[in-house]
Amino acid sequence: MTTKKFCFAGKETEVIVDWDILTGIGQKIAEYDPYRIVIVTDTNVRKSYGEFVKKEIESQGIECLLLDFHPGEAQKAREVKDRILDEMLGFATADSGVVAVGGGIVLDVAGYAACEYFREKLKFFAVPTTLMAAHDAAIGAKNALNSRFAKHSFGVYYSPEFVFVDVKTLQTLSQREIRNGLVESIKHAMAQDPVFLEYLLSLPSDLKLSKEELLKVVNRTIDLKLECMKEDEYEMFNPVLHLGHTLGHQIEFHSNFLLTHGEALSLGIRAEAVLANKLDMLSSDDVARTFSIFERIGAPSKLPNASDELFDKIIEGLKYDNKRTRRGTPFFLLKRFGDPPIAVYEDEIPKEYIRQCLTEIS
Repeated sequence: MTTKKFCFAGKETEVIVDWDILTGIGQKIAEYDPYRIVIVTDTNVRKSYGEFVKKEIESQGIECLLLDFHPGEAQKAREVKDRILDEMLGFATADSGVVAVGGGIVLDVAGYAACEYFREKLKFFAVPTTLMAAHDAAIGAKNALNSRFAKHSFGVYYSPEFVFVDVKTLQTLSQREIRNGLVESIKHAMAQDPVFLEYLLSLPSDLKLSKEELLKVVNRTIDLKLECMKEDEYEMFNPVLHLGHTLGHQIEFHSNFLLTHGEALSLGIRAEAVLANKLDMLSSDDVARTFSIFERIGAPSKLPNASDELFDKIIEGLKYDNKRTRRGTPFFLLKRFGDPPIAVYEDEIPKEYIRQCLTEIS
């Protein structure tokens, strides 16, 4: 069993990573002596893992309430969070806890609800069951909800007591979900660890990863994110964490979430590589390499339904980005592989460049 730790606002969170450890979740939660537990999941994960986690916790003599909502990014909304809060009333006491079992959407909604309920008194526990959630949403204190204008317009910081990553739960994921999570690993590797990048590109092209491969991908990606959090526990200013996200979030939102976060991020990283080249930061060879990296794992190569109207919406949407300051919205652009990106603000970028880099992925 691998145990890692991160700190947020003086509070330490334990990250437990291993294979086939979900049977120990009840005993682990019992160590925190919660009176009752609310389990939050989605309707898909409820069948595969939610009911199992409920049974394991109840075996420790802890009463559980299992709540769910429909899967999909559109559910990462205030209305869904508020319904979860309403259903918790009368069951969850101030000395109870919330367990999120699922992907990043579940973790965000559950973490947000746990923070708001009884003014941050509830303990929060994260059990990610997707590759993306295991090394992204679960690692850190951020919990965010979308608005009708953009992704992650609203948010709170509420760190889990522990993160419980049973890597065996990831082996049954679809090829699309594995690819979704690998994009996040590639993002970190491009900016922090070229050796790890080569390892990721050596994985089987069908993305059917072995136990050893999954463990290595998850552990190394978590380690790289934890390196970023040592410098910026709020995840506000570390440039690695935002590589590709400025355009990636817009692409994801304006696809009406038909693209996964990883798929949109892969397009965002490519578009922002073109932008970096136009600003004489990234070489043309490295732009070509960036494109080939995502082709290697089968990520979408083109922006769906590209049009001038879509470009207008993406550019207009930049004003709703949650990183925006008086200088505009920042782009975090690579100068070379292996080095952290550099922040470049809108007012430093010729207006037509953003449209041109979107054209390059269309």
